[in-house]
Amino acid sequence: MTRSKEQLWSERQGNNTRRPDEIRSEYERDLSRLIHSSAFRRLQSKTQVLGLGESDFYRTRLTHSMEVAQIGSGILSQLNIRYPVGVATEAEFLPHPSLMQAICLAHDIGHPPSVMVVKLRLTTA
Repeated sequence: MTRSKEQLWSERQGNNTRRPDEIRSEYERDLSRLIHSSAFRRLQSKTQVLGLGESDFYRTRLTHSMEVAQIGSGILSQLNIRYPVGVATEAEFLPHPSLMQAICLAHDIGHPPSVMVVKLRLTTA
């Protein structure tokens, strides 16, 4: 069964009624909710684990998530250039830029503190 872009990216949970005067897309609203959430702000107090000698800078998961969002947005921009809407069928399945940012920014929310150490040990074993 194939799914359209609308079916792929727009399934929503909960009651998300849109105000008649709302000018933002649902993805932009979701991104705003994420950025203003306490769960996202808590990433600032979580250390991003780096391998020994990789960096002298203290980094948080918030900084890491912002970097991931920048990289994700860059990749999406390149894909949008490579697969223009109306020309390439692949473009139909690329997410909205605000959705890409929200996905990238939220990727570390909920990870327990030790998960990064476990990942590091598994990749170097």
